[in-house]
Amino acid sequence: MARVELTPEENLLLLREIEANRAFILLAYQSDPALLKLADPQIRRLFENVDEASRETDGG
Repeated sequence: MARVELTPEENLLLLREIEANRAFILLAYQSDPALLKLADPQIRRLFENVDEASRETDGG
């Protein structure tokens, strides 16, 4: 398979697209607890860490 070299601008666009997709997927998990229960353990840990940080800043 031939290797395609991307320009710096193409790399940046690709990174932005990846980040947008990541944010969308995380938002879907966040808005649907049933979906989050089916998620990989690593994804569930991301949300556990966010919940813990929220409790710490809220004082609870």
